[in-house]
Amino acid sequence: MTDGPVTTARSPRDLALLCLRFGLGILFLRAGWAKVSSLAGIIGLWQRLHLPAPHVFGPVHAVVEFGGAILLLAGGLTRVTAFLLAVDMVGALLLVKIHTPATFIGVEWLALWMSLALLVTGAGGYSLDARFRRGRSPAGSR
Repeated sequence: MTDGPVTTARSPRDLALLCLRFGLGILFLRAGWAKVSSLAGIIGLWQRLHLPAPHVFGPVHAVVEFGGAILLLAGGLTRVTAFLLAVDMVGALLLVKIHTPATFIGVEWLALWMSLALLVTGAGGYSLDARFRRGRSPAGSR
């Protein structure tokens, strides 16, 4: 092992994280678009669940999913986004899916675990997060 300059070489781990981000991003892009394009529907869901301020938090919920998907695909603010999406999935599981036992084991669990994995690991080398991190560090100059 040598003490050489820090490289920005990408690893198989970075490729795996890119695939994880893309998978979760596509899932939330689809789900988020359904909510953003039908705000009345998401507000109605929040009203039926007796959740607070449905006219405020329903649209926030939609933006978290759709905007989060875009951020995941780009690899920007990945840990923050992953945290918000994990909280979103815990809410979905505890507030909605728990009332439908036949569908309790579903995509929400997968999205929760994928979000938690990205929360712990970050975006990886193929991301805006890595690009901005390299831009700030002295070793990241080209």
